[in-house]
Amino acid sequence: MMLPLPISNDAWKTIEVVACIFHGSAITTTIFRLAYRLHTSRFWWEDAWAVIALVFDIICLFGVWGEAPTFDDDPRVYTAMFWLIPIAFTSVLWAARMSIIYSILRVADPRDALRRTVYGIISCFAIMWTALVVQKVLICVYHGCHIGSDVAVADLITDLVSDLMLVIMPTYLLRDVRLTHHQRILVTSVFCASLLNSAISIPLSILLFLAPTSKAALIFGHVKPATSLVIANLLVIVCFVYRYLRNSRADLDQPAATRAAEFTTFIDLDQLTVDRNWSIAYTSSIVTCSMVSTQVHSTSQVAGKFNESSSDSSLQ
Repeated sequence: MMLPLPISNDAWKTIEVVACIFHGSAITTTIFRLAYRLHTSRFWWEDAWAVIALVFDIICLFGVWGEAPTFDDDPRVYTAMFWLIPIAFTSVLWAARMSIIYSILRVADPRDALRRTVYGIISCFAIMWTALVVQKVLICVYHGCHIGSDVAVADLITDLVSDLMLVIMPTYLLRDVRLTHHQRILVTSVFCASLLNSAISIPLSILLFLAPTSKAALIFGHVKPATSLVIANLLVIVCFVYRYLRNSRADLDQPAATRAAEFTTFIDLDQLTVDRNWSIAYTSSIVTCSMVSTQVHSTSQVAGKFNESSSDSSLQ
């Protein structure tokens, strides 16, 4: 049987309020993101990972009530929450990272080695995710789900490594994309927001070393996965808001010609791969046409020379 957490009812109410705010924000932004992607017919693998993160985040939200002192007398609910919450925390975090890395994969050139690099990062994420889940399951089996220093070290190392990957890869990928200065700052800042996870992971790891069952540790434990899910939704939401504000400003303040020219400069990450493929096909067609025209020109020259020689021979 799992031992109840040594937290008072008043302290647990504070944890519930914070958890409801952060998990509620994560769930709301994810539902908006999925509705928007379905409405625009652009649902892809990154959105499927967001769905998985959403399911586990809902478990985290219900878990904050399942672990409450009011359920101390129901060992089945309490034990189930003790098993589910550590796994759900980890799964929300890594499913959100998978969503971010798949949004990077969407814009990667299929012919480039960069795409294979992204697949390698996805494999690393899957291995780290699996290892952390197995570690937490073993702790629940042998130590009653009491998270300690081993989990703190593993979480901190994997968080730092993965968040750095999520910052470096988009920065490298977008270096050749034609963006205005403000657009580049906007998109890069969205990906750099992944570092917020590491900023939360550092104090959480310290708390897991010093006081793993304290109110602060539980608050940071709920804030971390919820924040990661909001960050995963941030790119879609920011692009939606930016496009909406641009359209509104263009309709009010700018002439039609300026609006049309300026609208095409907005980066659409969903169509970037399509544009690249179209550009490759267009370039290939130009090369083919050039080769055909060259061959026709050469043939006409040969035919001209043959006609001249025939005319000379007939005159003779």
